[in-house]
Amino acid sequence: MCGITAVIKLAGRSASCGPRVAATTDLITGANGHLKEPKHSIGVNGINGTHPNINLEHQLDRSLDAINHRGPDSHGTWISPDGHIGLGSCRLAINGLGRGGEQPFSNSDGTIHAVVNGELYDHHRIRDEMIKLSGYSFQGSSDSEIVVALYEYYGLSFLSSLRGEFALSIYDSKKQLFLAARDRSGIKPLFWTIHDDTLLLASEAKALLPFGWQPEWDVRSIIDKGWLTEERTIFKGLRKVRPGHYMTCLSLDHISQGQYWDHDYPDKNILETRTEDEMIEGVRARMLDAVRVRLQADVPVGIHLSGGIDSSVIAGMAKHLLDKGEVKLGSHGDHHLRCLGIAFDKNSGYDESVIAQNTADFLGVDFQKAHMNEAELAANFEEAVWFDEQPHFELGFVGKHALSKLTRDSGLKTVITGQGSDEIFGGYDVYLHDYLREPDAAWPDNDMDEPTRLQRLQGTETSMTRAFHTWSGYNGVRVPRQLSTEIPAFVYHLTIPHLSLSPPIHQQFATLSPQETIINNIDVRIRSLMRTRWHPLHSAQYVWNKTCLPNMLLTNLSDRTEMSHSIEGRVPFLDHHLMEYVNNLPPSMKIRYDPETGQLTEKWILRQASRPFITEELYSRKKHPYSAPSTYPPGGPIHRLMKTLITESNIHALGFVDWSQTKDVVELAFESQDQVKLRSVFGIAQWVVLGQRFGIPRAVVGKWLWATLMERAS
Repeated sequence: MCGITAVIKLAGRSASCGPRVAATTDLITGANGHLKEPKHSIGVNGINGTHPNINLEHQLDRSLDAINHRGPDSHGTWISPDGHIGLGSCRLAINGLGRGGEQPFSNSDGTIHAVVNGELYDHHRIRDEMIKLSGYSFQGSSDSEIVVALYEYYGLSFLSSLRGEFALSIYDSKKQLFLAARDRSGIKPLFWTIHDDTLLLASEAKALLPFGWQPEWDVRSIIDKGWLTEERTIFKGLRKVRPGHYMTCLSLDHISQGQYWDHDYPDKNILETRTEDEMIEGVRARMLDAVRVRLQADVPVGIHLSGGIDSSVIAGMAKHLLDKGEVKLGSHGDHHLRCLGIAFDKNSGYDESVIAQNTADFLGVDFQKAHMNEAELAANFEEAVWFDEQPHFELGFVGKHALSKLTRDSGLKTVITGQGSDEIFGGYDVYLHDYLREPDAAWPDNDMDEPTRLQRLQGTETSMTRAFHTWSGYNGVRVPRQLSTEIPAFVYHLTIPHLSLSPPIHQQFATLSPQETIINNIDVRIRSLMRTRWHPLHSAQYVWNKTCLPNMLLTNLSDRTEMSHSIEGRVPFLDHHLMEYVNNLPPSMKIRYDPETGQLTEKWILRQASRPFITEELYSRKKHPYSAPSTYPPGGPIHRLMKTLITESNIHALGFVDWSQTKDVVELAFESQDQVKLRSVFGIAQWVVLGQRFGIPRAVVGKWLWATLMERAS
């Protein structure tokens, strides 16, 4: 695990970019990086006649310093002889703890160089395979070193051999090729931009500041939620490498992107021939394998445990594997499993620590809690926002930030989490409507007759509208419903808490909608599959997995909050072997109707596969999404913090929020205890923090109009 940065000087650019060399590249690639004291770096531009690499070396060191939290154990850099390409890595040592695991990695003849962020599983098998196939000489025992061996042997197709959570950058000097890639689900981040005719990549936006990149608000992306649903971010011109995609830059010039993996689902009209027991066992076997490989490390591994079935079955399976002697925790063979979780105030209605403790007692494992009261949430708010680099509209991310501190203080570097289960097993209420939109022809023996399905369908439409209005205050559909044959139902209701726009911004962007952003982000080929081949439940899962999962949940509640305290999170539910198997199950294996109770049970097959490893309490418990308390009393720490952040001068500095509509929102929210208003307040406060921490200039409508016109012209 580490943070990475890459710099590539693009050819044929202005003189300020440095010398032009036809066969080289400068890039700044950052994935997930950590760093201590700068030791060596890569440089491109000369300063007053000094060595041409000195300036780039200094910039790389400062870039790695900015993401030191991602890898405080060591750092390293590589700079091409001509100074046109630089790679940097700050390391969190998990596997191959010696110097052989330090990055960047290089092949034997020094023509291929790589930096890798994340963890790659099954690397011992791949290592043996590469030695037999090509005689590759490995320098150490790090899992990440297999990237160079695989690329050297297979070329770009090596990406299909990787299993795990990763973002990486490779430079091949023989082919004059730079390559960057991101894992299939977007667990690990990778951002890119072009600044001063230089391609820059990094694990976090803050790592780009030392290269002279000046962040500006992307007002359109903020309003139409492009930052939440596709490759755009909240910053103008800063993009994400999409999950399951790679980027190449040839000869310091031609930049392109491609896709190496995507979700797929079965034809809804083909009858399933497997039995229930076969499918349950298939899920159980793949879950056990996904947990097993993620327990392997050269340091101890813990588990983040909540009151839900997802993390609890991970803990149960881990204990099962340890008891059977099929795996050990860390290089010393520890069999002592440690679980950690968050405890909110018991009277808040959001505390699940009692249920988590019951699970720990059932398994006979230790359970440590990070208690997050209102004062703790307020004290950690601004720091958590800085690490997240984008807003989240409830305070659960602050709790996760504190949980990572507890994890680090307990001596752990690595944890396994239950993230991703709801996405692949159909665990969200928003999926119910899409499950009911059509009969499940692949599994007709599902105990739900047509009158019942149609009745329940009407009920979920009403409840979904009410739920989204309660959450966001938005009530209305802004996209044509005739698209409903191919667009998931939740898209028509999904929105973010209301943001009062300043008059000039409102005039320019008021007609934009998050719904249209989501729809336009779906590939035409995929929309055809949604219309003709996939069941609506699978279409809904696809859209959620391409939007909210990587851009919100894996960011605000996973990688950023874990890495803020140098913790590597491992996500077995997003193991691609498990995902591909579950994707190909009939919808009624994921959501099941019980005629005796009249209830729809979400994640039905997960419950069956998990039953030997969890308590009866969890087996029967309905899904409760992780969240922090949603209301806080007037005059308390959260109220006082919001008043200090949401001021006239701070709102004016943003440029896109209207003070006349915002000046009373804090008092109204806390006096009324209205959840919609409180979420709006939390969101505005985070915009303020981000603007201040990044030094973002005030958004000006004229500038954005001109930028939009120029983009269209190009």
